[in-house]
Amino acid sequence: MVADDTLRSIMTKRLIAVSDDDPAMAAVRKMVDNDVGAVLVRRGGKVVGIVTERDILRTARDEAGVLRLKVREITPHRQLITAKPEDSPLHALTLMSENGVRRIPVTEKGKVVGIVTERSIVKWLLERPEQVLDMLTMRYPAVSRDVLVALLRELQLRERI
Repeated sequence: MVADDTLRSIMTKRLIAVSDDDPAMAAVRKMVDNDVGAVLVRRGGKVVGIVTERDILRTARDEAGVLRLKVREITPHRQLITAKPEDSPLHALTLMSENGVRRIPVTEKGKVVGIVTERSIVKWLLERPEQVLDMLTMRYPAVSRDVLVALLRELQLRERI
């Protein structure tokens, strides 16, 4: 695997985080100020989760005062899925599909060093049409149909197919 085919080459190294004890409004402000759709959630200096715009909206459906809640009250209670910098983007895409997430923290020696998103993997794939063809085989059965359709539409828009 060449260096460009690892998460290290496509991950975002700019990490934006909030404390799990912060009000949800702090997470919203960080997302808006940094033009991102999610922030890492820390407890005592350790990343324990990710809270997304969608998490906040889902909570708002049932809780009118969502922005006064603590971040820990709106962060999904599920195991944090991570990947390593030397993992392939396709491995991360498979993890995303299997776990129903769109972002995965990238960890090295127990520390979060970046984050990879579905969007960053799609951009990587757009430069590698041969990978798309490989994905259409049974080799990557966990890759969702929706991701492939979005990728093919993007390729079509760019007049590559």
